Amino acid sequence: MKRKIAILCDFDVMKRPRPFRLVQMLQEKYEIFCIAKECATIKGVKCFSFPASKTSKERTKEENEAILNHCRNKNFDALIDTSNRKIITEILANLPDLDLIVVEDIPLLPFATRYVHRHSNTKILVDLREYYPLEYQNDALWMETFGVFFAHLCEEYLPKVDYAISVNERIAKKYQEVFGISCEAFYSLPPFYPLLPSKTSHKIQIIYHGFLSFDRNSENLLEIAKRLDPKFCLNIMGLSNQKGFLESLQTEAKKLPNVNFLPPVAMEDIIPFCNRFDIGIITLPPNGFNNINALPNKFFEYIQSRLCVVSYPSPEIKALISDKGIGKSALDFDPQSIASVLNAMDKKSIWNYKLASSQSALELSLQTNKPKIIRIIESVLGI
Repeated sequence: MKRKIAILCDFDVMKRPRPFRLVQMLQEKYEIFCIAKECATIKGVKCFSFPASKTSKERTKEENEAILNHCRNKNFDALIDTSNRKIITEILANLPDLDLIVVEDIPLLPFATRYVHRHSNTKILVDLREYYPLEYQNDALWMETFGVFFAHLCEEYLPKVDYAISVNERIAKKYQEVFGISCEAFYSLPPFYPLLPSKTSHKIQIIYHGFLSFDRNSENLLEIAKRLDPKFCLNIMGLSNQKGFLESLQTEAKKLPNVNFLPPVAMEDIIPFCNRFDIGIITLPPNGFNNINALPNKFFEYIQSRLCVVSYPSPEIKALISDKGIGKSALDFDPQSIASVLNAMDKKSIWNYKLASSQSALELSLQTNKPKIIRIIESVLGI
């Protein structure tokens, strides 16, 4: 009989690479129940949905202020037990007895600990994709409100989990040091795609895909483009949840003949779509613990697309670029620095980096991640 695992997510799993790939790795060996906000149907998985709450853009000024006051007054239960989440407890109660609950979003961790209080044999594995107490550490208002809430969640509930995984070694170590929990690095690796590197075209094609925002200093993509030699074209395929930000970038980019904005593609199409390009670029600024220590999905997706990878010198990214020989890191976090690295490249060096990515693609894929997550889960379950 298959062990029963519930996965709790505060978003549609199909729209987030890491949790969706977790489901893919586990669904053959275990019976999976996915409980998620506006959960889409996933073949072979029993899916349960709870409604979305209003976003900050949809709430009135008074509603947003009330939430901030809950944080200031440490009325944390009101932030956990929101009206849209009330059905989660009922869904869990109606499932067969669970062997494990995997929590993908820390605000849902209290629902798992309450379940375990009534079902003492159930284990909890939490996936910590950020160091949550410092998620927006440059925003003073966030730090004195939501930062306090996330610190509370970590202090109160992380000691109750059986094991934790995180996106890389540095963030895992931070959780171990601050909260005394067992936490292991588990990379966000995509499925293996049997691709070959594409031939470099007349103009060397650079791709950036992912979120665009103020806190990521995404406007620096255009500053980099201004400093590139004419042999390059920068393609940006991004989304933004900050009103007007993407539009302002697109307006500014009209002045730059070497920048193209591309419409987003479906998550499962990102890797084959990006195979046509030559270089994948990563430009996270060093403006906080999470950004400086990031190892984003796009890094591994660029490798799977068989691209040369060029990045700012974030330590986790820099180490893997050097270890695998798949590209270059800039000397510092200035747009001129990364532009200089790009301008020094020729088609031959780029091709060699693309070949190195191709050689690392199987190793850095879901296929090699799957045995690791199964080992972790079986250890937690005592199998």
